[in-house]
Amino acid sequence: MAADRLLIFAERPTARSVKERWAPALTGGQASALYEACLRDVVVRSARERGRVEIWHGGTPADHAYFGATFGHVVLRAQRAGSPPVRIADALARSFDDDAERVVVLSADVPTLPDGRLTAAFEDLREADVVLGPREEGGCYLIGLRREAWPRGAVLFGDDTRPPPAPLDVILARAVAASLELRLLPAWYDVDRPDDIERAREDALDDSHLAAWLRANGTA
Repeated sequence: MAADRLLIFAERPTARSVKERWAPALTGGQASALYEACLRDVVVRSARERGRVEIWHGGTPADHAYFGATFGHVVLRAQRAGSPPVRIADALARSFDDDAERVVVLSADVPTLPDGRLTAAFEDLREADVVLGPREEGGCYLIGLRREAWPRGAVLFGDDTRPPPAPLDVILARAVAASLELRLLPAWYDVDRPDDIERAREDALDDSHLAAWLRANGTA
């Protein structure tokens, strides 16, 4: 089994599920197409790094159908029900039970993530218990743990009663309290607000799905 696992947490792009991210700047159809472009770029970028890439989705029949048809070359797994911290903790536990040594969970909202960032995360996990990629707007775009830190590392996710996601300072405090050695990657941004679209225009690679979407929508 693959020692390094990269788990992309994704949702099926529909007008209803993603419209609020960029409302009112985009229509529902534009929003779902933009999200799919971001997701495709994250998958492509992930495939260039090492480790087995998996997409973790909502688990409904419609999710299975969409992801199977669109990303049939990628290992697909269904998330359990619950809040984001609960779902991430469960995915980590299941991966370690499946003999993974180092597991990185990645948001699907970072299509412009610089090359090498994911490799750096896995390298950090060879020496540290936890690696975090902070989002500039708060929270994390990436979180990774190594087997030796589990289940001790489950404390990072708190419980189902805290409003998700936990602020970075809360996660850091939990790591210190659990004596977990932690590494921080450089901060980056999610493409999940209208202002982020203009910023992503500067960072998107010319041959990316995101750049193609921007050109088609008259913003590149």
